[in-house]
Amino acid sequence: MSESRNIFSGNRKYLYGGIMLLFIAMAFIAFDKTGTDDFDSARREVLLRRIGDELLTQSGDSRSRVLPIEKIQENEYQIRFENEITFKPDSLVSAIQRLLVNDPLASDYVVNVLNCGNSSVAYGYAISSNKKDDIIACRGRVQPKGCYMVNIKFKPTGINTAASSLFLIILLFLVFAGFIFFENGSEAKCCVVRSK
Repeated sequence: MSESRNIFSGNRKYLYGGIMLLFIAMAFIAFDKTGTDDFDSARREVLLRRIGDELLTQSGDSRSRVLPIEKIQENEYQIRFENEITFKPDSLVSAIQRLLVNDPLASDYVVNVLNCGNSSVAYGYAISSNKKDDIIACRGRVQPKGCYMVNIKFKPTGINTAASSLFLIILLFLVFAGFIFFENGSEAKCCVVRSK
């Protein structure tokens, strides 16, 4: 038992070095994911602008513009228009579905078309990756011309990058603390055995 303790204590610097390398690797992975998230978010905003353009075209408006996409929450965006529009719900649903096929993270989402003045819901529907859970109503009724905003809320894809980075740091700390306590516990047992 004494030989194994000496071998382990001789390799302690390698253990600490390995833990430090693991910590550095985790930090690089966390920063790499942040860049990917930024790219995915920018790409999603371009797709949302395209949806806005499609809605303007369907409304017969080729001159006014889609206002900048507003990110309301982590997974919720708002499309606003310069002028009033009209829309047919079935055209809205098909346009959004057709364009969001290009977003691999957009399998589940809720769309609400809001009135600008009071933010009441003029039309809404939900799409799920499980098609039987889709909720789409009133597809054939043309909505009157008015000021509308389109909110699209995407289902979170899992743990966000900040949370996963924090999780990895905590996990690494616990592993490191476990090694320290494990070593202290084995030294105490060793000393008790020697005193007998």
